[in-house]
Amino acid sequence: IGTTMKYLIAAAFAAVLGGSTISSAGEVLDIHGSGTTNPSKCIWMLMDQFMDRTKEPVRLTYRAVGSSTGQKEFLGVNNTGTNAYVPHNDFGSGDIPVSSSNYKAFTDAGKEMVHLPFVLGAISIFHNIPGVPDGPSGLNLTSCVLSQIFKREIKFWDDDRVLEMNPNLKKALPYDDYPITVSRRVHGSSSTASVTQYLHTACPSEWPSSLVGKTIDWPEGSEECEGSGGMTKCLKEIPGAIGYIDAGHGHSEGLKEIELQNVHGTYLSSRRAAEKGGIGAAAAAIPDSADADFGSVDLLNKPGEFTWPIVAMSYIYARKDLSFMETPEQQSLLVAFLKNLYDPKAIEQCSIFGFTRVPNSVRKIALEGIEMLQVDPAAPEWTVEEDTIPGEGQGTYVISHKRRSYAEYQRYSQESDLEKAMAKIAELEAKISGEAAAPANTATFASPATYTDNDAQKLTAALALGAISFTLWCIAGLAFVAKRMCGV
Repeated sequence: IGTTMKYLIAAAFAAVLGGSTISSAGEVLDIHGSGTTNPSKCIWMLMDQFMDRTKEPVRLTYRAVGSSTGQKEFLGVNNTGTNAYVPHNDFGSGDIPVSSSNYKAFTDAGKEMVHLPFVLGAISIFHNIPGVPDGPSGLNLTSCVLSQIFKREIKFWDDDRVLEMNPNLKKALPYDDYPITVSRRVHGSSSTASVTQYLHTACPSEWPSSLVGKTIDWPEGSEECEGSGGMTKCLKEIPGAIGYIDAGHGHSEGLKEIELQNVHGTYLSSRRAAEKGGIGAAAAAIPDSADADFGSVDLLNKPGEFTWPIVAMSYIYARKDLSFMETPEQQSLLVAFLKNLYDPKAIEQCSIFGFTRVPNSVRKIALEGIEMLQVDPAAPEWTVEEDTIPGEGQGTYVISHKRRSYAEYQRYSQESDLEKAMAKIAELEAKISGEAAAPANTATFASPATYTDNDAQKLTAALALGAISFTLWCIAGLAFVAKRMCGV
């Protein structure tokens, strides 16, 4: 959470102190994408850096609207007649591949596309049971018990089926028959698709195929939560809630993650799986060409001692023929941005949001897919300057790592101080959570009826954490006021 907060705080400074890209000599070159919310922070960060490093005025935007909307706006399937399959975006993104049926309809209409996998991320389950911590000393669940909870067959946290794998849970609950609130997404969501497909794959006897999809008919009594932000709000504000969200988002928001049993029988969190290489381990074989049908790609419930069972691969969807874009410069700009997603130095920054870059074998297929994109012969080639190239580095279509905006300089020059503050926050959070490396099935929870000196220390730490967060936001607020008063 500390590193993510660092970037978000830095971004707040950039929004206050920085300015928009305005062309004084010509048109602004713009690229607009839309799709999944899960790696949205990753995409926004890389776009910001890309805009800072170009000599030509460019503007890149990304609307985090969900995988289903991203696919719809990319495919343009709601256009008919002569406008059939006209896109609403320059590229789409999603945590699920375009389905085989949609891919066939698209190609049958004479269109061609590529899937470009760029990061792997875990979808995980989080809870808000008072008195039950995050980590190994927290809540253990199997796929079958989780299925029964999501179907509302298990409605209380002290149900015998839950207590069987959490023998010390009952005494931690505020009272007997403590209710479970199932939080779930409202609109079509790749997270819903991944979680429901996982439950059916791992426990088909409890989760039928009729309950698999981006949208399903949830049992009565579940809580509707719109988007990742809405899911976060549901999990934070409803005691006893349980729900699903991409792990990076959940960790950055300080949500409490369950320990989920994988195929090997290991109870583990997505955080521990990532530390053991268990996210990349789930990457199954994919088609050997980016323009093939990816509809059957599945990274769920894969074997391995530390393999996380709900892994999503995030894709960029791009059309082979880029002539729908207004200018040749925009066409090659999109190609340059897509190539940047496979620069190890660039994409590895997204680890702060809980993502893992794709294996080299997948990266190779994606880069070959980018080479399939058809641009106007008049389109300029964008090049990259990492080490200083006298003269050529000042070229019009050079993306230079030596070129930075003052806003970028300011936000990253604060890195040392922010790292110290985040380290302090992490120290305080560790004290608050009181995590212990206890065996998963012998966890003990503090009695809610007992207030000890340790509890007092945790309360003090919580207050200090709040003070640090408040101070950091005050700094950003003062910078905004100063900007307005000075007319900057």
